[in-house]
Amino acid sequence: MEIDVLGCGSAFSLQQNTSALRVIDRENRQWLIDCGPTIPRALWQRGLDVNAIDAIYFTHVHPDHCTGLTALLNHWKSFQRRKPLVIWSQREQRSVLMQLANLANWPDTTLCFDIDWRDSEPQWCWHGWQVHTAFTHHEIPNLAVRIETDGVALFYSGDGRPTPESIALMHHADLAFQECASMTPLASDASHGDFPGCQALFSQLRLPALGLYHCNDGARPALTQACLTHQGLFVSEDGMRIEITRRAEGSI
Repeated sequence: MEIDVLGCGSAFSLQQNTSALRVIDRENRQWLIDCGPTIPRALWQRGLDVNAIDAIYFTHVHPDHCTGLTALLNHWKSFQRRKPLVIWSQREQRSVLMQLANLANWPDTTLCFDIDWRDSEPQWCWHGWQVHTAFTHHEIPNLAVRIETDGVALFYSGDGRPTPESIALMHHADLAFQECASMTPLASDASHGDFPGCQALFSQLRLPALGLYHCNDGARPALTQACLTHQGLFVSEDGMRIEITRRAEGSI
């Protein structure tokens, strides 16, 4: 499994793209996880074919995680995408995404490719990928996701403070990404993660690699410095490419 960090920034970052990942398996099947306003440009900069992305998974529909959908679909329509696209989301949040999709080709609401809208369930299988989700503690419902394929497991939190359910998904992940807004502790009922909590999870779960992301710009230098003493704990950067292999075959 290969991970392409398209963006790792907070909602209003001046330095980083909004947070999103591209996940690629050995058969070159590709998922996009979240699509904030700067993510279409990040994809265009990579020179991908318009049919490269097979599916989009939305953790939740805050603007910094979904509003790039309009520009992305408009680009794919303009350059004649033909492959059907699967979009997974929470059923209750789908109307927001459908409005963004309709705007991509307004006033005509049809595209030159089909969109298969699907509900994010607690678990499902897609082309051999085992997918599990769990809610974090956030301002609106956010579904963290775990993807298992090619013999390895990826965890991505989306936004929000970890919950027992999302921590269970993170357990035994070969690579995990956890939202971390603050270097200093936040209130226990806060809707974002913090470094003390992330550090504790990294140690308690004995994760081989944990990337912190969605960090506020001002917190990034201190977070980067704090991670130096923990091998495998790191602050994500836009453009990172990480290949995850089976532990018996190699390392991250």
